[in-house]
Amino acid sequence: MIEIDITIQIPFLWGATNTFTKKQWGDINLIVGPNGTGKSIIAERLKDKLNDKGFKARILNAERLAGLERHSYSYFSSSNFESGLNISLFNQYKSHGDNYGLSTSAFVILKERLDIKIKIEALLSDIFKKTIRLKEEGGFVKPQIQNLNGGEEYGLKEQECHGLKELITLFTFLYSDQYNCLIFDEPELHLHPQFQSLLLFEIRKISGNPKIDPSKKLFFIITHSPYYLDFRTIDDLKNIMVCHFYTPPTYIETLDADDEWRLRKFLPRFNTHHKQFFFSPNPVFVEGYTDQQIITILFEKLEKNIGASGSSVIDVGGKDEIEVFFRLCKKLNLNAHFIADLDTLFNGKLRQTVSADERAQNFVQENGIGSNLMTEIGDIETKLKSIADDIITQTTTYSDITELINHLKSLPVTSDEIHKFRYSMLLGIIRYKNKITNIISAGLKADLNLILGRVRKLIEAFETCNVYILPLGELEHYFKKSPINYLNIGSKDKLFEIERDYILLCNDKNELITNYSLLVDILNKSVPIVSIDLKTHLQYVIIEWIQIVQRGIAKGEITSIDDLKTNAKVDYKLYNQIIEALELTVQPDKKFSCKIKFQDSLIEKYKELQFDEKTLAHDFKLN
Repeated sequence: MIEIDITIQIPFLWGATNTFTKKQWGDINLIVGPNGTGKSIIAERLKDKLNDKGFKARILNAERLAGLERHSYSYFSSSNFESGLNISLFNQYKSHGDNYGLSTSAFVILKERLDIKIKIEALLSDIFKKTIRLKEEGGFVKPQIQNLNGGEEYGLKEQECHGLKELITLFTFLYSDQYNCLIFDEPELHLHPQFQSLLLFEIRKISGNPKIDPSKKLFFIITHSPYYLDFRTIDDLKNIMVCHFYTPPTYIETLDADDEWRLRKFLPRFNTHHKQFFFSPNPVFVEGYTDQQIITILFEKLEKNIGASGSSVIDVGGKDEIEVFFRLCKKLNLNAHFIADLDTLFNGKLRQTVSADERAQNFVQENGIGSNLMTEIGDIETKLKSIADDIITQTTTYSDITELINHLKSLPVTSDEIHKFRYSMLLGIIRYKNKITNIISAGLKADLNLILGRVRKLIEAFETCNVYILPLGELEHYFKKSPINYLNIGSKDKLFEIERDYILLCNDKNELITNYSLLVDILNKSVPIVSIDLKTHLQYVIIEWIQIVQRGIAKGEITSIDDLKTNAKVDYKLYNQIIEALELTVQPDKKFSCKIKFQDSLIEKYKELQFDEKTLAHDFKLN
């Protein structure tokens, strides 16, 4: 790690009192977060701070190819590079590129530095089978490209793809010794994923502390691409800054021994899908890929846009993995949500972590639930064991209870497996409480309601930590298209395929809401939703138009529907895109009645509306 004491204040982003401070940096540092969280502004501040600390820092911003576009969009801007780069302006290109984070000066470097040009030539030749020539003519340098397999030379600016321009400029600064600290803003722009990996490979080769080894460079990468999040060590994880709306970035400063051991164990399995949460302000974690698929497709069918809130549903492979992400998200101050099976209450590390969380502890104190959640869970487990021990000694004519008894008898009651014994008993109580009440010993009957009530409280406590428990058991217990053995769910892949196909093919939203009502209730709580309210915005526009029409009739400027459609102030041609005026009757005393209808393409529900001179526009509502 490199020690650089950096303090940044950006009042208009974070408020006057919030400050970002970081002292330990990696050779390669990543800056991530949703759009609009100020990553590029932070990068500019970082550049200034690093220069103050004795580094030679250079930004290549997200608009770095300005002037190198294929066409000159002169109506919107002008390009000074139609004839190439003016040799007499090389110093200005360098200073302007430095000040504004542009990449044009890369070609000045290529013209002046033969050693760097050779490296770029090797890159182009061996990977893309192309060669570059810096054609000098009339005091200008114009980069030309030619395919090695033949054909005419062509201008890089006018005819080459953005991706190749990106690679040439990024690699030129990578190889140049003019700067020992590079800040790349979205280096993934226009690049195929494999070439993003190529760039990262080259960055790794020369990353290091330039104050110890002048041949090394310090890197900061602002990115929305998971391909740059190549975590190999715990330090790699510590070198990521997550930007947020309204508050300074967060990062992992320290880890206790247990966290470090578990994260190191998990890192090799940290795939591209997992990395989505670094880019999402509201990530949602589920145990397995079937959960992720069903939940995502169901939301889509119910027309709930989880992407609008910056949410993504991420499967992590099990409840213990969910616990890893729970701790990681808490350290990074991410508003993460977690959906887990009911057995999470009785098995795995997540229950211990939630129990230690201050939000759950506050819930315990406010609701008088024992001393802590783990004590409460332990008491429930004891009662479940007692009921299960009793019921397996009973006989009954209830076939479903006989099935439960036989299942309980088949389970080992060893210390490693006893949670299955207790959990199966809970599943039975949830479904058949009344029947079980009829056959167990009298002294245990009162415990059934007590257990169910306490489990509900446990679920509420977990929700304070954004952990949402499926109260029926596992996700498969909510499936509707296949018979489910609640005690032994077999052929999960087959069940998933049947359920998934049904949801995909079902086009009746009400049918899906009815069939999955219990699951939808949980998902509505656990997944942040931003509703796009077209109705409200349409209403504002109609209010404005009603006032215009009322004013025009009151002033005598509109006396008929033809006047309404031609009056310049009414601007009917514009508003006719959303409404159609059907009738307008105006009396001599200027009382009137106007009927309009909405175009079907906008909101089908609102067909026709009527208003008159007494209509109070601000009170007008679309019912």
